[in-house]
Amino acid sequence: MKKKNLLFALGIVLLSSVILFSGCKKKSEDPAPVPNPTFVMSSTGSPDVIFYFKCTTNDVKLTKCIISDPLGLISDTYDLQSETFLQNQVYYFNTTYTKETGVWTFKFYGNRTGDNSGFISTTTLTLSK
Repeated sequence: MKKKNLLFALGIVLLSSVILFSGCKKKSEDPAPVPNPTFVMSSTGSPDVIFYFKCTTNDVKLTKCIISDPLGLISDTYDLQSETFLQNQVYYFNTTYTKETGVWTFKFYGNRTGDNSGFISTTTLTLSK
């Protein structure tokens, strides 16, 4: 009889421990990744063009932008010195380019002003003659 009571008590303790500790499990959830800011490119002029952009999703601090032409001949890096660009603020690059038909690529490097998280965001602009 004592052995039966002892096993019963041991079973109660084990079952209580399992229930107690399974309810205390802390679920670690990784935060959802923050999407990169979105940049919209435009151009003006002909036969030479000037490019301009705006960030449509966030206020950002940009460190640099690399501009590449459709032929792969140009790869200009603009040092933007961590300048702050407000959402939808238009910024003009101060260089003119010969208008080449095709897809131009713009790679922006910087940080969001809200949480200072870094990003690299690539966008394109297609020019036609």
